[in-house]
Amino acid sequence: MYILYNRLITALNEKKPDSTEFYIAKMMVWNLWELPQMSISDVAKMCAVSKSTISKFVRDIGFEDYLDFKLEAVRQGKREIYNKDGKCNITDYIHRHGVWEYEKVLSQDIRSVLFGMDEDQLTRLAVDLHEYQHLAAFGISYSESAAINLQHKMHYYHKFLYTTMNDRQQDSYIETADEETLIMIFSNSGKYISEYQNREGCPPKHTFDKTKAKIVLVTSNKQMQKEERVDECILLRYADCVQNHPILYQVFIERLLYCYEEIYGFSSDNEKI
Repeated sequence: MYILYNRLITALNEKKPDSTEFYIAKMMVWNLWELPQMSISDVAKMCAVSKSTISKFVRDIGFEDYLDFKLEAVRQGKREIYNKDGKCNITDYIHRHGVWEYEKVLSQDIRSVLFGMDEDQLTRLAVDLHEYQHLAAFGISYSESAAINLQHKMHYYHKFLYTTMNDRQQDSYIETADEETLIMIFSNSGKYISEYQNREGCPPKHTFDKTKAKIVLVTSNKQMQKEERVDECILLRYADCVQNHPILYQVFIERLLYCYEEIYGFSSDNEKI
């Protein structure tokens, strides 16, 4: 998912619905595919605001100026194909092979996560979730939904876990995190650690060079076990044909929290929590 859409959706999630910024973001999302052909005057007219207001808005969401914004809009206009590393996205697989064939693949992948995880790793992570003073989890696009899910789940254990869709706030949090912070990264490819995947040219990322936090990566990329910037690499093993990781992240979280409860009990169990 390209960065423009992500930043516009983030603005919609963060701004008040009656604010000018919310309205601009909404109009841009509604007209996303027309933006590459629109001048700043066109966009200002569409949003019923001044050109200076549009300029301020695009800077506020992380672009240098309107030209930088428009270049990203052109890139956004290219159809993104969610078929990577030889794997097919879920919808396309169902179109090609049918629901029942997909159910077989998904069932196999779910069993792999439920029964094939490293129990020692799960135990270490459960203990860390309990013991670390500060918790955070991040991802981009589909992977960020796993971080949001984990945030809500940890509430039941009286633990606050920070997350945000805002890519700039993610970077800032990671860079400034201290030794008392545990950060979980959900990244199927593992590239979240080393590059900005949704920016033009995928420039290198140095965010993790600066952090003092403990970094736990949940990925399917075995090569990330050798990554020096990752303290704990948890592998999700699944079939090679379908990109099931958005679903498997949720299964992994339930499996992890089952381990957490085995050690600490549930939040209503005052003797253990």
